[in-house]
Amino acid sequence: MTVAVPVLLKARPTPAQLADRLQAPVPDGLELYLDTVDLSSQEAMDGVVANLDSAGLPSDFTLLVEGPIRSLDGEFFDLARDSEADRELMRRLIGLSARIGAIGANVHAIAPDRNSAALTLENRERLLQQSLGPTRYFADLALGVGIVPTLENMPPILRMRESAFFYTAIGMPPQDMVALCEAVPGVKVILDVAHTELYLNVRRGVQEDVNGEDIGPLRRFVAEAPGADSFEEYIRILGDTLMTSHVANASGLLGEALPYTEGDLDLDPLMRHLAERVSYLVTETLEPDNNRAVFMREAQDRINRALGR
Repeated sequence: MTVAVPVLLKARPTPAQLADRLQAPVPDGLELYLDTVDLSSQEAMDGVVANLDSAGLPSDFTLLVEGPIRSLDGEFFDLARDSEADRELMRRLIGLSARIGAIGANVHAIAPDRNSAALTLENRERLLQQSLGPTRYFADLALGVGIVPTLENMPPILRMRESAFFYTAIGMPPQDMVALCEAVPGVKVILDVAHTELYLNVRRGVQEDVNGEDIGPLRRFVAEAPGADSFEEYIRILGDTLMTSHVANASGLLGEALPYTEGDLDLDPLMRHLAERVSYLVTETLEPDNNRAVFMREAQDRINRALGR
């Protein structure tokens, strides 16, 4: 049986990455990661538009957008912070998404904290409540211009693209994502496969040294908080909040965004399961050279074959 869910590649909106991602076999679309520098000024945003105009995108091409890790004030983006820097970041993110014709725009369901002592049930509830205002603000901006606002689930140990060690009391279990979607109608979820597997590995008690970090508080928090014990349960709890899935393999507690066949997961049956529940699948493996989508192309091919395409 053939399943026709579009398969997208991930890219920065640079000439080199756009040219690479548009080589044959041309994907069904791209999810563009907009770094803080891409939103830092009107000139920078105009540059993104110019790069896309010059790339010669197919007329039926799908574009999704993911917001950056850091906000405009240099701090990490924090859904529970409710800061003017984050609000301005959202305004620019949605404004640029509308200019390029993106279907959806994503921010992270995250409240990064270096101190694992922040991982308590009381703090989780407080941060979820604090996240409602920023989530509503983001949703109002997006829905007002016909863009689907999405939130992405988080891994248990946040490297923040800097090989750092941070934690978040919100955004790991599916119940957090559902709570935000139910409180703010119109918001959908991006299920990151690798993030989910790393979370499930903590929940299962997988052992791994993480650079001497004391992850006892993380283990206790994940065990005590509402959660899921399998991928099937995680997906079932998310239900119709799902819109997109980021696809990569994972292993242990830190092995994130691994190649399609290198990790704990047999992704072929999971892709068939997800393809019946999401609108888009996005390859999101880490590349040795970000300008060349080697592992993402492998994932693109494997997903298409798994779906009978």
